[in-house]
Amino acid sequence: MASSYTTNLGIEKPATGEQSGTWGATTNTNFDILDQAIDGIISITLSSAGSSGSPNSLPISDGAVSNGRNKFIEFTDGGDLGATAYVQLTPNDAEKTVHIRNSLSGSRSIIVFQGTYNASNDFEIGNGKDVFLKFNGGGSGATVTDIYANLAVTKIDATTLAVGGTNVTSTAAELNILDGVTSTATELNLLDGVTATTTELNYVDVTTAGTVDASKAVVVDANKDTSGARNITATGIIASTADGATALQLGPSGHFTAEVDSSNRLVFKFNGTVIMRLSSAGALETADNITAYQSF
Repeated sequence: MASSYTTNLGIEKPATGEQSGTWGATTNTNFDILDQAIDGIISITLSSAGSSGSPNSLPISDGAVSNGRNKFIEFTDGGDLGATAYVQLTPNDAEKTVHIRNSLSGSRSIIVFQGTYNASNDFEIGNGKDVFLKFNGGGSGATVTDIYANLAVTKIDATTLAVGGTNVTSTAAELNILDGVTSTATELNLLDGVTATTTELNYVDVTTAGTVDASKAVVVDANKDTSGARNITATGIIASTADGATALQLGPSGHFTAEVDSSNRLVFKFNGTVIMRLSSAGALETADNITAYQSF
């Protein structure tokens, strides 16, 4: 009876009574196979990119040491292959986990697969990346997946962290500033283009809306009122009355107002009643007597 072989590692199993006096050679080869599978490291130089229909072979051969059985495999080249490289692990029913490093030149990726090529079942290794992959040995429909794709960890100790190929340069303390932030992406994007300094942003950090604070921006309250201001210097003050006229209120609401009417006259009112008007030509009209040289 002929020898048989294990499915995943291709270790030879001599039939009962076979290889009398020579089984030691088979056993030694099996030990070599185990050694390669447990801790084997190899660098494979690709001479061509291959294709999905004619890929570079990565075999696990029955009863012999072979490249595909190594635990760590690095792919290199003798120069830019000119295209994405294709590598197929065989046979398609062997289950395997393996660490693969893409050290190809020319920023080339490597597409690895096991069964009949299917873009939905393969895995693309980015240039310069290390991955730990699982080949599920599913025959013609075998899949290749990243074992760490959904890795859950409680702690990461690293000197460099990259997200999507971009190195994160923030310190842990800087990242922790975001702890507890509930803003949406839309809300955060409102800050896009803001050039204000911390000092300038702190100008709007007022104690109470509607109350003027020293060295702070003026923020009106819910009624659009403010209080607590002292001297205000301006080249002009413009306000609008309920009827759309331009007016300036003096004193509490409902007391004196000064406004310019539709005839371009300066009009003084008290409690809404006109008490004096001054035309642009200088003509003065009053609702009561004008007293000169009055002592106060």
